[in-house]
Amino acid sequence: MGAAVLAFSGPAAAQTQQWSSPVTTERWSEAPTPPPPAPPANPTRPAPARPAPDRPNPTPPAPSTGAPYTPQVDADWMAHPRPVTSRAPLPAAMVGRWELWVPGGVWYSQDGAQVLRHHTAGAALNSLTIRPGGAYVWAGRQGRLTEIQPWFAQPGERYFEVRMDSQNRYMARYDAANDRINLFFWGVGGHAARGDRR
Repeated sequence: MGAAVLAFSGPAAAQTQQWSSPVTTERWSEAPTPPPPAPPANPTRPAPARPAPDRPNPTPPAPSTGAPYTPQVDADWMAHPRPVTSRAPLPAAMVGRWELWVPGGVWYSQDGAQVLRHHTAGAALNSLTIRPGGAYVWAGRQGRLTEIQPWFAQPGERYFEVRMDSQNRYMARYDAANDRINLFFWGVGGHAARGDRR
């Protein structure tokens, strides 16, 4: 009676991953990814075309990325958003008390063969109270909203400068669809915090 022999190539161990947060750590495993098929042993390639004796080699066309052109942003506009000169009244929906919250973050690291996903919880950023006319109180500091036009402004949206203290200023925008205030970092415009009505 003959014996059958089975051969397997590639790693047979499952991949293990971990998810962490300040209160939770989870691990899970998944089957290994199969290796890509091997290329043929003797691929047949056509011989390169030779240029005509009286012509040089043709230049290949430039690769097409398909990405749209994005003009460079004026650095001065990033650092100093343009003031809005029209004196439109403050949107009435911005008036009220807003509890500001900085979102948590996720990042990845590697520990040997394991990829670890880390999560940090968000944090409160005090409450912001906006009064009719644009006066506000935030973390004990009083000020007045000033309408600005940041470099990333979207058509139909209004943005306002708001300062937490002498060093920290943000750009605030009211999100009517979610009845929420969004704060953006000064200059770069990345999302800094969200405010929910209280």
